[in-house]
Amino acid sequence: MCRTCGGSRLKPQALAVRIDGRSIWDVVQRPAGEVQHIVAGLKFPAHQKPVAEPVVSEILTRLALLNQLGLSYLALGRSGNTLSGGEAQRVRLAAQLGSNLTGVCYILDEPTIGLHPRDNRVLVDALKTLRDRGNTILVVEHDEETIRAADTIIDLGPGAGRDGGKLVAVALWLNPARTAVRDRGLDRRP
Repeated sequence: MCRTCGGSRLKPQALAVRIDGRSIWDVVQRPAGEVQHIVAGLKFPAHQKPVAEPVVSEILTRLALLNQLGLSYLALGRSGNTLSGGEAQRVRLAAQLGSNLTGVCYILDEPTIGLHPRDNRVLVDALKTLRDRGNTILVVEHDEETIRAADTIIDLGPGAGRDGGKLVAVALWLNPARTAVRDRGLDRRP
């Protein structure tokens, strides 16, 4: 381990800056949920507030999104290549939710992987937020709750690999209560 940076890969000048006794390295080693509490508890003198408050607000927004998507346990300094596929997708999703982009097509491959079933609703709500901003969301998913939240379901198959890739069925929800479905089964010939 580097004696100068202690493994942080930060210059000594960056490590020397402290807020409330903590360096940036001290903070990013903590889980996102804990960092949110640390940042929310920061107090600044009046002459620093015009600079600090907008930055703190943005940081808190991003941390809240990570926590909302079930990632409160992730340390902020954790390398991206150590995340599961589902975690990595949710980190990117949190970044997109914070960006307020519109007209974007998002493609997610089983974003519920690694997510506790009780947190699926939070993920679905986040996807609906992106949709409601005018974006298109395509999700490859096997989780029934997530599938039921879709506006349109497209079933590809009939098998996997060479035996798949053909449009098998399309289902459109007829009402917001999701009680009736119009199913259009398509030609099932190979």
